[in-house]
Amino acid sequence: MRSATAPGGATILIPAYKPDRRLVSLVDELRGRGLDVLVVDDGSGAAYSDIFQQARALGADVVSHAVNLGKGRALKTGLNALMLRYGARDVVTADADGQHTAGDILKVAALLERRPGALALGVRAFAGKAPLKSLVGNGITRLAFTWITGVRCRDTQTGLRGLPASSLPDMMRLPGERYEYEMNMLLQLKEMKLELAEEPIETVYIDGNKGSHFNALRDAARIMAALMRFGLSSVISLAADWLLYAAFLGAGLGFGFAYASARVISALLNFTLNRTVVFRKGGRRSALRYAALAVAQMIAGALLTHLLSSVSPRFALWVKLPVDALLFIINFYVQREWIFTD
Repeated sequence: MRSATAPGGATILIPAYKPDRRLVSLVDELRGRGLDVLVVDDGSGAAYSDIFQQARALGADVVSHAVNLGKGRALKTGLNALMLRYGARDVVTADADGQHTAGDILKVAALLERRPGALALGVRAFAGKAPLKSLVGNGITRLAFTWITGVRCRDTQTGLRGLPASSLPDMMRLPGERYEYEMNMLLQLKEMKLELAEEPIETVYIDGNKGSHFNALRDAARIMAALMRFGLSSVISLAADWLLYAAFLGAGLGFGFAYASARVISALLNFTLNRTVVFRKGGRRSALRYAALAVAQMIAGALLTHLLSSVSPRFALWVKLPVDALLFIINFYVQREWIFTD
């Protein structure tokens, strides 16, 4: 395979499942521009062997899965092959269905060269006659991703991405075998010490995006499951706090004891879940910061709850709900930005 002349010497990685001639056309154009290309046949079957043979004849490397394993696994198989052959080299991933033009692929490679410490995304505008499933699916995940991570991303589902050479070992270790793998890349940006860089690209939908193997309901559910891991811990802890508070009040214990006991128990639960399941990191410093947050939250919550319940003692149980809703939002952002950070 000849050496790439693309910006930064990036290699193009294309996972493909039951592709058509559009894959051959894309490989032909990329090779004509001097780009190294590796295609992963994700178990397409014998009926598609001619397509991959043509890609190979044009100068692309082709590695294959015996059975379909999913886009995430295909990407990791491709990264593994590239790391073994070339070592550390930037990689640009692109889809096989014709949605990404060679020109846009080069633009993302150039962005990756300008921003070597960033995950480079080719982002679509979602204007005009975009398919409904693309509009809805991307809109929901984009809003949820921004709220949960605090990182603005205009296209969470784009398959056109530039991966810095330094990030490839971490990319190989990310969980996810199907489309959720690409969301996990975004969710783990801070852990991989990567910024996010975006490059506007052409929005191409061919035949209503029929060539895409993205199942809107099934795969969006996988993506949302990955996202909701970040919020579920706080919801569980909030529910435990409220139930314990209600139980202690029902047992005739005083307001102060009921509030403090419920808060301490739920805080320990929340910290444990966040450290082991959500952020998957956190040592002594995180524990000390969390303790400070828990004390501050306990004092603020007790004062607000006591103030509101003193207005109407009959609603002492229910006034805790709006107070905790406010503290929940504050608590989440403080943990994300200050406690569970490197």
